[in-house]
Amino acid sequence: MHLHEIAQKIVDATMEVIDNRNVNIMDRDGMIIASGEKNRINTYHKGADDVIKSGKIIEIYPEEVPEYPGAKEGVNLPIQVGDKTVGVVGVYGHPNEVRIIANLVKKAVELNLEQHLLSQQVKLVTDLKQQILRKLIYDKNLEKQDEEILCLAKLVNLDLNVNRYAIILEVKNYSIQDSLEFLKIAGQLEKFLLARRYLEEGDFYGVLNQYLVIFKKFPVTGFSGGQDLPHLISQEIYRQYGYEIRIARGSFHPGLSGYGKSYQEARTLLKMDDDTSVRDISELEVQVDYLLNQISAEDLEHFVRPVYQKILNKKGRIQPWIIKTLKALFQHNFKLAEAANSLFIHKNTMAYRVKRIEEITGLSISQSFYHTVMLNFLVIYVDRLEKTP
Repeated sequence: MHLHEIAQKIVDATMEVIDNRNVNIMDRDGMIIASGEKNRINTYHKGADDVIKSGKIIEIYPEEVPEYPGAKEGVNLPIQVGDKTVGVVGVYGHPNEVRIIANLVKKAVELNLEQHLLSQQVKLVTDLKQQILRKLIYDKNLEKQDEEILCLAKLVNLDLNVNRYAIILEVKNYSIQDSLEFLKIAGQLEKFLLARRYLEEGDFYGVLNQYLVIFKKFPVTGFSGGQDLPHLISQEIYRQYGYEIRIARGSFHPGLSGYGKSYQEARTLLKMDDDTSVRDISELEVQVDYLLNQISAEDLEHFVRPVYQKILNKKGRIQPWIIKTLKALFQHNFKLAEAANSLFIHKNTMAYRVKRIEEITGLSISQSFYHTVMLNFLVIYVDRLEKTP
């Protein structure tokens, strides 16, 4: 218990409600560590020393002051937290006048210390969980450190043998300049999810960079209830806080290394598409998109670059309508009418665009599976180029 950390704050706050009657707080050596009379700080108080040694209340009457060097008349009581005496609190005045006040001050001081201790313990648990979270995601030697990590987890009552998968919440279009500001936002999201019971016992979560990362217990209850639930969460957060949220879910992988694998899946889904608010890897379409996006930058450069060069204009710039058209077609399963509606163009205009793309690239959109896959890689290649600083 670090009494020194908060002693003066307690003294200042307490004196305001007892008509500024002087209050001292002393440590276990009988030294005054906080006082309304600042000149007395770091001086010896025999009354407090006697309290520590005897464990009893010491009342000093005016005529007894000479017997207690460094002390004045008043009541001195032990400060107890749990079964430990951590210091002494003294209230100035004739004992017959301040006895009740002194006991109330003692209770207030002990309550403050207990609250401080609790908050410190909560912070310690939170910090340790953050450390475990980072190890699970970034440490490449987990298998060699599994016993160490499991022991750390036990300290915070976290069972890492529970099957979990990753869910990432990202605040869309939020430029993070201040990490403390994002921690505040993440705290709001955490409270919201707890209040709605989307976070439950057995879930493990924390803040990582600009994300709220949740390792959800599998099988789930809180995030179950249909595929619309993540969309509802996103909508509710927007209505309550005004934040546009993107949510991505990875799949379950066994073992400690599975935490990092699931996180990386969800992280990849967030990188893939800026327009989709929810990406769930349990959906077949998302799985296919995910697999397509696993192609290396080197392979894309080698195989897709020649196709990319065909869609550049004379100034060497990309023609945006080509990529927008391809994305619309992929998103609407090559249904021209639906794709056209999503772009607010006529169906005939869409048909003309498809013909032009086939002429420019030499690839058929609907007649060849392999051509379609290559066009999909073209979209991925362009997206990566646009995101490259």
